[in-house]
Amino acid sequence: MTERLLNVTGLHKRFGGFVVLNGIDFHVDRGERVGLIGPNGSGKSTMVNCLSGVLPIDAGSIEFDGGRLDGLKPHQRAYRGLARSFQIPRPFFRMSVLENVRVPMMFAAEHRAGRSLSTTEIDAGARQAIEQVGLTGRITSMAGDLTQIDLRKLELARAIATQPRLLIADESMAGLAASETDEILALLLELNRQGVAVIMIEHIMRAVASFAERLVVLATGAKIADGPTDAVLSDPLVERIYLGD
Repeated sequence: MTERLLNVTGLHKRFGGFVVLNGIDFHVDRGERVGLIGPNGSGKSTMVNCLSGVLPIDAGSIEFDGGRLDGLKPHQRAYRGLARSFQIPRPFFRMSVLENVRVPMMFAAEHRAGRSLSTTEIDAGARQAIEQVGLTGRITSMAGDLTQIDLRKLELARAIATQPRLLIADESMAGLAASETDEILALLLELNRQGVAVIMIEHIMRAVASFAERLVVLATGAKIADGPTDAVLSDPLVERIYLGD
């Protein structure tokens, strides 16, 4: 029997008189791979920002790992085990790859451990995350000197360093070549095999279809489909609204 990790009920978000999310119910089970898709303006980014604490919600509830997240700041949610990567990487560009990954180790991972970590422990954890994403050869490089694919890998390494239970991967493959997309896809699959649940927000349908066990589709702030990936992709409403068929 699966166990619920994230449970969102009746999520509402508006900006002035414009309703962006209208009563969304959404869940993720432990270790699950969920794809979140929808046309531009469907509310995906707003939903991610509400889940991660960047935006406050107007109504509804967000429960994670048995506790409420409503009102918690982003770093407090990271402490609980909810991490995200950004579509546009946001590293410290004048710091090295290792220094960038040491930052979440010093805060989120240390908080999760319930004690102060030694410099040796912090470095070991950071190096492990860097190795996991294949950036060991760039460990001393400045983040500002990295290629686009390596910046995406660094984003994932920073998220992995917080030791998440759930990772929200927000368009981690946008703008990448097909072979680079496959690299990121392999990293996310490996992370999931290690027990981390993943929400993939992505426009590259090939990647979504091969990754997601379950697909959730948003359109104009409402959830229009939620179910096994193959079934959702063949839903006539999804084809018409999202795929344009």
